[in-house]
Amino acid sequence: MFLHEKTVNVLLRILEAEDRGEEVYPLSISKDIGSPYSYVSKVLGEFEKEAIIDSEYVGRTRIVKLTESGRELAEKLRELKKVLSKDFVSRKKLTLLKNFVREYENLDFGEIEAVFAYAPILAELEEIINHLEQKDAEACEQAKQLMKSVECRLKENVK
Repeated sequence: MFLHEKTVNVLLRILEAEDRGEEVYPLSISKDIGSPYSYVSKVLGEFEKEAIIDSEYVGRTRIVKLTESGRELAEKLRELKKVLSKDFVSRKKLTLLKNFVREYENLDFGEIEAVFAYAPILAELEEIINHLEQKDAEACEQAKQLMKSVECRLKENVK
């Protein structure tokens, strides 16, 4: 149940609101994550049974709060969600390109060979950077650094 995306979003919404010092209501969670109120209410009931949240009624309004264990769980899920949002395919391509560049360090290229060796790498890096700009800032920065390094190597060989 915890790894269902909507369920994780319910828990993370509570964590984010508490981090901002806000009170959390089931209806606001429902609106924020785009799930039916009945679903959110069911999830919150399960969370309460498992001592992940506590809730209290103020008048007719239900306010939910994370328990200490619930906060710990939510923080770990936030970190896991952050890791899972990385673009692993592009990161693998980036690793392969780094390996090619490392292998080319020891080779003595002439002008033409350098262009044929490095131009495809630069083209692939440009594509990776364009793809990653909004998705994975860390990998995008690594790709930009590798691109600068490859451009320098190319300039050294083509004079």
